[in-house]
Amino acid sequence: MHFREAAAVATKPFIYLSAGVSNSQFLESLAIASEAGTAYAGVLCGRATWKNGIPVYAKHGLKALEEWLRLDGVRNINAVNAALHSARPWYAKLGISTTD
Repeated sequence: MHFREAAAVATKPFIYLSAGVSNSQFLESLAIASEAGTAYAGVLCGRATWKNGIPVYAKHGLKALEEWLRLDGVRNINAVNAALHSARPWYAKLGISTTD
């Protein structure tokens, strides 16, 4: 409900910010936005994709972090990319056609 209400009053294209939540929480919120039919234009996320690698670095060092990023970090960003199927181009919110 809140996703639809916020999208209904938005007059400009908007994106969803992960705001440092976990990857699973961010993916869940994108799923809710998709189910609600919001016309968001994309996402801005950082910590949602890499923050769980920080304890790995602290405990096991750089090589362990690099391995974590190669596996889990890539998996996280790929999951976000897959969740973007419901995003719409920013210009669609403004009524701009790409054929103009």
